[in-house]
Amino acid sequence: MTLRFSLPTATRAFLLGLGLLLLATGCGGGGGGGGVAASSPDSPKPTVVLVEIVDDDPDEVLDTIEDVVEDTGATYLGQVDGTTFHRFELPASLSPEAFFALVDDDVRITDREEDVDLSSPEGGGATIPLGGELFASAVAQQPELMRIGLAAAHTRVTGAGVRVAVLDTGIDPDHPLLVGHVGPGGHDFLDGDDDPRYEPNGRDDDGDGLIDEGRGHGTFVASLVLAVAPGAEIIPYRVLDSDSRGKASSLAEAIVMAADTGVDVINLSAGMPSRVQVVKDAVQYARNMGILVVASAGNTGTRSVTFPASLGDGMSVTSVDPTDVLSDFASFGDDVDLSAPGHELIGAFPNALGAVRWSGTSFSAALVSGAFALVREASPGMDAEHIVSHLRDTSADVRGLNPGRDGDMGEGRLDLDAATAP
Repeated sequence: MTLRFSLPTATRAFLLGLGLLLLATGCGGGGGGGGVAASSPDSPKPTVVLVEIVDDDPDEVLDTIEDVVEDTGATYLGQVDGTTFHRFELPASLSPEAFFALVDDDVRITDREEDVDLSSPEGGGATIPLGGELFASAVAQQPELMRIGLAAAHTRVTGAGVRVAVLDTGIDPDHPLLVGHVGPGGHDFLDGDDDPRYEPNGRDDDGDGLIDEGRGHGTFVASLVLAVAPGAEIIPYRVLDSDSRGKASSLAEAIVMAADTGVDVINLSAGMPSRVQVVKDAVQYARNMGILVVASAGNTGTRSVTFPASLGDGMSVTSVDPTDVLSDFASFGDDVDLSAPGHELIGAFPNALGAVRWSGTSFSAALVSGAFALVREASPGMDAEHIVSHLRDTSADVRGLNPGRDGDMGEGRLDLDAATAP
């Protein structure tokens, strides 16, 4: 497949304008702690599919879009920014399979797939609120971070000058642990603005009986990155709603935007059950620019690493408990690069709760993103590929504690002291 991630700006603007025009004229068919019971969403969300159209002639791209709309009754929603994929909303009467059958004979279409759901692996909310004035030291000095050599690492580096993109539910930028550490360039892909703060809505958007179960996830992740690398700068991108749900196409856009913004590493504490080409292309785009995507392996407790952590172009992280044994909830397998603590960690939480405990591979990934920042400061000339190898090579061997898991937990458990040693 030919990848062209930089269509001319005028072309992209024109395609977006066409999408708005089609929508306006009606062409085609056819938008915190959990635990609180709720009713189902008012109506099912529309199905969106992604179609790749690769052509140097903008007129040919437009002709293809118009033919797809006419032949299928779909509504054109615009281009997935930074990629050669385009979104189409299907009429209620048309399944993705039926849509694909209608467009499969069009040689101008080089790929097509459903815009699948993206989600963080930790639902149901955080536990054990920690109040009072102790929460700042509780996060930075928690035993799990001391156990992997953070105190020794901080005598050498803090991740100063390193920009870490956090693609998640958004953050609470006013939280004391994040104030002064959030840099410019973030974006909210749900609301379409440049204010990627977490926004609960008090609804059960995904119909699972819980309200806002993604509450605080991005804030928690960001605080753990900063606990490891307090000198780093967080660039937040909101790709998940308050129920920790999003779309693959928005994730792809966020990865491309973060890469273009000039971040050093991208933390993705979320995933999806199947491979999606537009996301794979975006991860490769970032890697070609020397930017690493660190992704959580998932919380299935099985040999089934979620996508895109399963990609070889990123870095996949799973969780160990305080004894360096694979966490009972953690996904594992050949695709895992590294293990890191992820059991009952302490991190920041929005508003009055201050800090809470939470478990999951999302938070193991955050520690590794922070570790990347430490190594980047210590060795600014080391590229992303070599930093991955360095973190793996300096990891602690925990195979003896995990019989039968050889090759399932990556090279070893993250060791911050060894990774930053001269």
